[in-house]
Amino acid sequence: MSNLECLLFRPFSRAAKSSHYARGRSLVLAPSALMLSLLPQSAHAHAVAGNRIFPATLEVDDPSVASELTLPSISWARGPLDSNGNFPNSTNISGEFDLLITPRLALGISNGWNSQTAKGERGVYGYQNIEVSGKYLFYENDEHEILMSAGLVVDVGGTGSSNFGDDTSTFTPTFYFGKGMGDLPDSMALLKPFAITGTLGVEIAQNRNNPDVLHPGITLQYSMPYLKSAVKDYELPDFFNRLIPVVEIPLAVGLNNGSHTWGGTINPGVIYLHNTWQFAIEASLPVTAADQHGVGVNAEFHVFLDDLVPAFFRPITGAN
Repeated sequence: MSNLECLLFRPFSRAAKSSHYARGRSLVLAPSALMLSLLPQSAHAHAVAGNRIFPATLEVDDPSVASELTLPSISWARGPLDSNGNFPNSTNISGEFDLLITPRLALGISNGWNSQTAKGERGVYGYQNIEVSGKYLFYENDEHEILMSAGLVVDVGGTGSSNFGDDTSTFTPTFYFGKGMGDLPDSMALLKPFAITGTLGVEIAQNRNNPDVLHPGITLQYSMPYLKSAVKDYELPDFFNRLIPVVEIPLAVGLNNGSHTWGGTINPGVIYLHNTWQFAIEASLPVTAADQHGVGVNAEFHVFLDDLVPAFFRPITGAN
């Protein structure tokens, strides 16, 4: 498989990616079960513009900054046809921790463990490179439900295993945005729960023999919590009022060094949004045969730490 095919096949996670399969997330954090036992009954949403709550999406990073924990994030897919005539199974188990430094600036660290197996072949296992990131929220418009952020994701070369970690680093400056449709006229009230979010990042390889990669991504969401709270309460069961159906489309385009292939996945799924946590599951459908074979699946448990324990996970400094 070529370097670019590796880039295209890996499951995209919540930011522009720079490692060989899914974006890693830290695996050395507190167990999720303990956090569930501590959940209060009410909290402030972590990503808000006006009446809009933007959930944490799995494959295309949301525009918010927050203290939050993803643990675990699990993805599975079958890769493209290899030289032995197999479609290898690729699994990633990962985690991520983000911490607010100021109300508008968050820093993050992530890592993950990968396995790749195929019938009649020796399995390949190992950690991918550590990723560190920073994101700054520079624009918020509550009336029109808009958030915009800018950030940098760095895949730190030499920190992963030889099977899945590159020796050199990549740097991905990224633009993030979110727009809710709550400012539509009342005659279009049932469209108000829709929202879009997206990213645009350029992965720049430290090793100039490797291709740079453009990472555009977009999501389309329909928020049942928004429908109930800001449009009309149809007295649906509470479970349905917490759902956000979503479609994510993360893509990758090779820019240079003769690698101009493009690809990605289309990921329909649903997010269950609680006060201080959420659970999401999505299918993963390949855009091209070089991305993956058949349907994959991604799932993620996510905790909003600044809502769960606001007295502890407040910004380190109050400066904007």
